[in-house]
Amino acid sequence: MKRWAAFLPLLPVLLGLAVGTMMELGWLKDPLFIGRVQVSTGFLVGSLGILIGALAFVIRQQRTHRRRALESALAAERQAQAEDHRRFLRRLDHELKNPLTAIQAGLTNLAGAYEAGKEAPPSLANLRRQVDRVAALARDLRKLADLETCEVERAPVDLGEIIAEAVELARSLPGYQERAVRVSLQQVPWPLSPVQGDRDLLLLALYNLVGNALKFAGPGATVEVRAGEDGAWASIEVADNGPGIAVEDLPHLGEELYRGRGARGVEGAGLGLALVRRVVARLGGEMAIRSREGQGTVVALRLPLGQR
Repeated sequence: MKRWAAFLPLLPVLLGLAVGTMMELGWLKDPLFIGRVQVSTGFLVGSLGILIGALAFVIRQQRTHRRRALESALAAERQAQAEDHRRFLRRLDHELKNPLTAIQAGLTNLAGAYEAGKEAPPSLANLRRQVDRVAALARDLRKLADLETCEVERAPVDLGEIIAEAVELARSLPGYQERAVRVSLQQVPWPLSPVQGDRDLLLLALYNLVGNALKFAGPGATVEVRAGEDGAWASIEVADNGPGIAVEDLPHLGEELYRGRGARGVEGAGLGLALVRRVVARLGGEMAIRSREGQGTVVALRLPLGQR
């Protein structure tokens, strides 16, 4: 609301005083109101203006108070829900940690019990993979919980350096060593400026994006990482020409544990994009996803640039 709107309740008061004063001074005709009490019309108009102004002021203050109270209650409710969510994730991580550690130790002992040179049965290897998957899920849930409260550093980060590191880490994962990732950084008319943020968190987000692209696009797909400037923002895109994402799944990407129709046959827990979205929000940026089935997907980040 504009500043002048705060003075609207005072207009009847000022108008009434002005008319009453002009009548008293004889600038306007001032017929007398005759009854049991004889008062001038100017006095009545002035008094009425004061009364209406006072009522309008009280009503406006009450509405403002109610609105602020409602906003405060909603903010407190959102904060309480977020805190309950963080407690649940931490409790889940704590409850899973001990049994997972015991199961992993038992599997190691079981594998070691086989005679030297004798291969363990496939069922044992499959069981170990599933346990490792649950352990990774617990770690990612803990990261999500910690992202809300962890201290975020605000320092210039070299995007070219952090993108190269994220690509190298993602391509070092089993099965991705032979995959090609093309990187394109703005150089003309000037090199890309640093972004203002937390290096570790930004590396986590980009690593997840590149890893997701490599995983879901498939062995024969092309993955590109592009970065440039858009005013006071850095624009980062991770694109692939994989199978794309169904239209009905797009609004839900970034939700915790959500896995779309095309992800059902791919190993994962549905936390990668949730981590990215949470990191980008903590850094003061935005995330958007564009996709066409059969053509590919683009995940775009906007992050504030640092000092030039």
